[in-house]
Amino acid sequence: MVEGTRHTRTGYTVGHYVLHTGPTEEATVRRRDDEAPITYRRLVEPVEIVSCPACFARPDVRGLWLRFGTEEKAA
Repeated sequence: MVEGTRHTRTGYTVGHYVLHTGPTEEATVRRRDDEAPITYRRLVEPVEIVSCPACFARPDVRGLWLRFGTEEKAA
């Protein structure tokens, strides 16, 4: 849970979300020779986005985060 801004006598601490996002690609891994392969989405170019709780709650900001990296695939 992200807390809001905390003020003290000497400063303040701002609660925030750190989002790890970016373009992905399909990848496969097999742990042992006798196991079926597992397919997952691998982060190709990691991008770190920092957002305060108030901004992340806004639908337009959350929409940008959800769409991040998808425009490249459509182009």
